This record gives sequence, structure tokens and C-alpha cells, in this order.
Amino acid sequence: MKTYKLTLGLAAALALTVSGCGLLDDEPARVLAESPRETLLKTVPDEKAPAYAFDVKGAVQPISGVLDAPNKTTQFKITHSEDGVTLSMSGLLIDDRSWMRLSLTGAEGFPALPRKWMPIDPKKVKNPDDVPISYDDEVDPGYADLIIRSSEDVRVTSPDHYAGTTDLTASTEAEIVEDATLTALGAKAKAVPFEAVVGPDGHLSTLLVKVPAAGKAKAVNYRVTYAGYGRTITPKAPTETAKPTEAVYDLINS
Repeated sequence: MKTYKLTLGLAAALALTVSGCGLLDDEPARVLAESPRETLLKTVPDEKAPAYAFDVKGAVQPISGVLDAPNKTTQFKITHSEDGVTLSMSGLLIDDRSWMRLSLTGAEGFPALPRKWMPIDPKKVKNPDDVPISYDDEVDPGYADLIIRSSEDVRVTSPDHYAGTTDLTASTEAEIVEDATLTALGAKAKAVPFEAVVGPDGHLSTLLVKVPAAGKAKAVNYRVTYAGYGRTITPKAPTETAKPTEAVYDLINS
């Protein structure tokens, strides 16, 4: 769950172009209007955004939870099902500390797992890139910033409503579709339609990417929902915990 913040610098570049094309010193300054794409980018939560709830559906790995960047805190839940086995994992990250809660069904003979939050020892996690063990400066779990930066033809369809197309080949970090689906989409992957809605508080509310069917993959809607800015309660460190068993680390490192 990492977000890339790039410096656009588009307005400055255009200003230099205008000044280099014969604009006289006594000619009135021209004000460059902000594009809908730039306006929409400013609504994406950043490191100063107050605590909010998030829900990401339709991706390779759906995820939901709460994020409070100023307080370096996030709580999330993911569920993965395969071959009749379902693993649900809830994580709580506060600065450099982490806790997890796991639930496993359909796996006969697997040892029972503690039901309480478990403090995770980072030294026992083999691959921290796969299992978060601390808050990693996350601000935008749905990768809205990356998706919008990879967009074209962004327009305002009604007040606070936007539409355009986005290049999925430029936002693979978001894992919206599997690699095989991306290949099957071919040229269509570079212009997938999306819609966005900005809430009355000026923050991004929803982002919907409409991925068409391709190959063996059905059409899917990738939906990012951000809600409750400043009204969402920031998770606190659990007061009652359980010691992680070896089975817990076996699952984490599998």
C-alpha cells in the first residue's frame, strides 16, 4: 500500500512557453485556468488529510479500513479465498508498531488461532514487503492519485462529478487487474473509462474505474470509496492482546 506523489509542474511549464512566444512586457498577464484533472488531483487525500474510512472493491485484493496519516495510524482488513480455504486478516499499524488478528476457515487440521489482537515481532516476518509491520506513510490506499495522474480527457460532467479515461498500464501498482487480464485488454488498457465524485468537504469521495471484459476475465468495476474525513475515530493500541503462536507466523510467512 504505497502511494506515489509526483510533482506535475504543468502550469509553470505552460507559463514559460507563453513567455517565450513573443509576450510583450506591457501585455496583461495571462491566467492559466486549472484543468479538471489538476482540480481532481487536489481532492485526493494526502499526508495532512484528517482520519477517514476507506473501502476498495473490485481489485485483485479488496481492502477496507481506517487511515489517519497525521497520526501515522491505519487499520485494515483483507480476506482471501482459495480452494475452499478463507483467510481473513485484520491489521493495525501505529507508527513502528503492528498488531494482527487472523481467522482461518476451511483448513482442516490447522491449529486454532488466537482471537485477540496479537503484537507482531518484525524479526519473525520473513518478507516485510508482503506483510506490513509498521506505518509506511500511506495516504491513499486506493491509489486514486496514481490512477488520476495516468488519466486523459478528464472533464466535469456536473458539479463535483468528473469523468475521463485512465491508462492501466501506468498504474499496475494499484493491482486493479491481474497481469493476464492487462495483456488481454491490449490497447484498451490505455483508455479505460473512470468516474469520480468529490464530496461537499472538497475531498475525493468515490473513484470508479470501469474495466471491460477481456480474454477469460469478466468486466469489473474497481471502486474506491473514501468517507468520514475528520469524523472517523482513529484506532488506538489494543489493551488486551494475545501472544502470536507459531501457526500465526507460519500463515504470515506462507
